[in-house]
Amino acid sequence: DNEKEDFLDWRRGMAQIEEDEGVVMTPFEKNLEVWRQLWRVIERSDVVFIILDSRNPLMFRNQSLEDYIKKHKNVLDKPKQFILLLNKADLLSKRQRAAWAKYFARTQTRFLFFSAGMVLE
Repeated sequence: DNEKEDFLDWRRGMAQIEEDEGVVMTPFEKNLEVWRQLWRVIERSDVVFIILDSRNPLMFRNQSLEDYIKKHKNVLDKPKQFILLLNKADLLSKRQRAAWAKYFARTQTRFLFFSAGMVLE
């Protein structure tokens, strides 16, 4: 089964990163069924929102996930879209928000600032 072998190859690479860099992956990241569910959601969606912590979005950004989303077609046979939802934006200064906005505009990445905490108030 190609999917299983690809996943095992990926896991071996991640295990090597864990060992070399001293990082720890969560059990969710190691679970093939979790990844299958994510892949199904992406395949059935026209637009995918990726929620990132706006205080350091690049630390949490997953380029391979974005590439996976883009390689799939939507109902109009065009690449699927993703939007970065930069959460906890209320914890950023205006200057920090402006800097991130400039960065994402320069990289032609669709994004929105958001604060779940402010919505609940």
